[in-house]
Amino acid sequence: MEAERTLIRIAVCDDNLRISSDIEGWIMEYNKSSQANYVVEIYYNGERLCKDMDSGTMYDIIFLDIELESITGIEVGHYIREELHNDDSQIIYISSFTKYALELFQVRPMDFLIKPVKKERIIKSIETATKLLKKGEVCFQYKQGRDWNKIYIKDILYFKGKDREVEMITKDNVIIFYSSLEKVFEQLKNYNFFYAHKSFLINYFHVIEFFYDKLIMSNQDVIKIAQTRRREVREIQKEYLFKEKT
Repeated sequence: MEAERTLIRIAVCDDNLRISSDIEGWIMEYNKSSQANYVVEIYYNGERLCKDMDSGTMYDIIFLDIELESITGIEVGHYIREELHNDDSQIIYISSFTKYALELFQVRPMDFLIKPVKKERIIKSIETATKLLKKGEVCFQYKQGRDWNKIYIKDILYFKGKDREVEMITKDNVIIFYSSLEKVFEQLKNYNFFYAHKSFLINYFHVIEFFYDKLIMSNQDVIKIAQTRRREVREIQKEYLFKEKT
């Protein structure tokens, strides 16, 4: 049942072990009765958080201590917004002081909590952030090993099914996970995906050219259209062209 809940990935970045542990515990307790599935990762320095996010790790909510050593929480926030061009993650700053208001303006944090942090304020911030996230980009959820991950649907080009594995071709890389195209399509059938072949599930908005027997994707990959699917694909193209004109 847990897989049916919306996955919300949370990073807690604070060099104080007790504070990080408290926040993680409160979130996990709240997770038991929540309609979302919250997954928490702890960071004790900003460098590692920046490195992981630069490598493609996505966090929906980030609890970020300002007074980190080496690189401050403010610098981490600027890196997320300006270097990674990430305006989607909801940043919640934590500090022992209230003097940072002007410095935080450009980072656009969702909230600012004063230490010692209270459970009620953490939960309220999570609830607010979750509501904001639901209004934003839609994500596809998938499982690798024991971990649930997610990716923005707009960044997926197509899926290729093989045996019990699925290859997900994205704008940046290829991700492999155990599942079936049928299960993937069940999650994405209302988000402009269609079958070009029994082994290929395509994101319509990443097709740059339609031919009678093939598709050219935005990364220049060529996908063959199965003979039994050609009429269906033409009808899908006509449907979208009609929508674009009206």
